Amino acid sequence: MAKTRTVDEALKRLGLMEAPCSKATLEEVHGWTRSGSETFTYAFRLVLPNGAQDLLLKAIVAFSLTRSLGELNNEWLRRRQILESEGIKTPTLHFAGKALLVEQFIPKKLSSHLRRNRGGTTRLVDQVLQIAAVLERNEFCPISPFNGLRTDGADVFVVNFGQDLGPPACAKRHDGRLLREAIRWLEDTSGRPVDKRRAKAVYAFHAEPRNEETTWS
Repeated sequence: MAKTRTVDEALKRLGLMEAPCSKATLEEVHGWTRSGSETFTYAFRLVLPNGAQDLLLKAIVAFSLTRSLGELNNEWLRRRQILESEGIKTPTLHFAGKALLVEQFIPKKLSSHLRRNRGGTTRLVDQVLQIAAVLERNEFCPISPFNGLRTDGADVFVVNFGQDLGPPACAKRHDGRLLREAIRWLEDTSGRPVDKRRAKAVYAFHAEPRNEETTWS
């Protein structure tokens, strides 16, 4: 991917370390695994003298009759950039090209985290509602927007940008469907009721159109 002769040079070029380091080592966390219908993932850890970081190598294997894997890669990046521009958190991306991505590994599934932690999740719940509002405002047509969400315990991250998310500017109805889906998903996942009044307020705040016109091409 980096087109270098050594691993140290590759890690530097990918922005994973500031300078070549002879003491840098790579550890496999888990081997290639099918992570849904559109990707395979390989988790690894970069260990440096001053610490370690967990990373994910993702290969796009989605099937399309009209687009190459490279074109799908570019479309997924476009969707990612739209969400990032709206304040939605995504994993730090170190490399994207040739249907391969290297990105920050977010350790926990949000659904599992919400089930295990009955308190202190208001911030995470609000972020799920924010994601739902941003998706509706940008007219996404998601199939399953919440099941793949992940968390580091402090924030919610969108990590899937394929078929489950779908393209923007395709849903012309702004009827609060994603608000209802978000509330239902949160309640089913956590086993606790969601404050509907607060949920509607958070959703309404993030669903308001921005002042400037935005066109996604």
